[in-house]
Amino acid sequence: MWWGRQPRRRVLAGIAAGTALATTGAVGSESAVEPRILETTAPVAAGARIEVTGSIESAAATTVDVSLVVGRDPETVEERPVELETDERTSITLGYETPRVARTQTFPVRLETGDGSDERLVTVLGTDDGASAPLRPASDRVEVRPDTAVLFEVATGRRLEPGDLEWSVDDELAGDLALAADYTYFTGTGASLAAPEDVGTHEIGVTVPTESGSATHEWTLAVDPGGQRRPTIESLESDPGADATVGIDDAVETTLVARDDAGELARVVWIEGQNHTVVGIDELEDDRAEATFTRTGPGWVAAGYPTMARVVCEDGRTSELVTVDGPEIRPPFEVEIVATNEPLEGGDRLAVRVAVTNEGGMMNVGDTTQEIELLVGTDRERVDTTTVTVPFGTSETVVLGYETYPVAETDVFPIRVESPDDAAERTVAVRGIGG
Repeated sequence: MWWGRQPRRRVLAGIAAGTALATTGAVGSESAVEPRILETTAPVAAGARIEVTGSIESAAATTVDVSLVVGRDPETVEERPVELETDERTSITLGYETPRVARTQTFPVRLETGDGSDERLVTVLGTDDGASAPLRPASDRVEVRPDTAVLFEVATGRRLEPGDLEWSVDDELAGDLALAADYTYFTGTGASLAAPEDVGTHEIGVTVPTESGSATHEWTLAVDPGGQRRPTIESLESDPGADATVGIDDAVETTLVARDDAGELARVVWIEGQNHTVVGIDELEDDRAEATFTRTGPGWVAAGYPTMARVVCEDGRTSELVTVDGPEIRPPFEVEIVATNEPLEGGDRLAVRVAVTNEGGMMNVGDTTQEIELLVGTDRERVDTTTVTVPFGTSETVVLGYETYPVAETDVFPIRVESPDDAAERTVAVRGIGG
């Protein structure tokens, strides 16, 4: 059902810096075949194979080339054609052997078709970093001001889950544990969020399972008024905004502008506001940057929840959690012309009976009162409108019409009824009054 559609992500070039990878596509086009990454096998050890599994679907029968593109200097590493039948969804797995890099690296991988792309960050553990490596902070000491939350992150050559790690953190430092756990699920790297409030020095450690046993990492977190400030989110805006109403196939863009005085911006974590789960991570760079998260399908916004973001720096400092409300998502109303009052003569009133069905996938979501229009002729002149309220999962019938012209000879022309998200057409004939 339409509620279950997942978001895409798009990164725009930064204001002062940032990435230039972009998702494109003909949103809402029946011929568009856009991929969505479902999962990756990252993190992996350098030299091991990374596999990226995604799904693609098409409303029309087609053959599409799917490519796996990796790196900040994009390189296509595998490509495969996929045949799709009408309304078919299928999964595809592409991969490549990673190079034997010395130091641990994080970089984007992207599935592409001619109509769009979906991107995710992955981590490869360097050969010189042993069985496990700290990703953030890379230094064993970080100094921050009070009320500055810090993300601690580690990786091994395999995916980690929250229960795999043993963190040694003072209880009073505990930040958003649920967010840290979901970040781990999304990235496959271990994470913990510390949120110190007072001046002081704290020791933070983690024990990570490895193939040969375990590895331990330790950091010193110094909290001092002279420490580094947290990064800030200068703006977080939705387009369309909260005062708009859009259909379920319309794209909604959430654009963030972030700043860090130390010039260490690293990434933005996108979070849905319903269950507070991570739905995307995009790279940032330097002291000021912009990123845009593009979602198609109503998602959490349809239920009235905001989109959220938190910025992370290279040394682990994080911004406050910022939220923005998106537009109202209207349920799709399907329209069908079920009858007309033909035959009729020129000058008679044409009556068009229309069945309107609320095809929305959730009860009590979206405005269930919408406008239905009647248009006639090849130029589609609007001749009548009506509003109808259709509760979730039901249908209603409306009648629209207009006084036809007293034509001398029989006239055949198209009529069309439209809801905001659907349309139906039929050809009608009006007999001429001259016989």
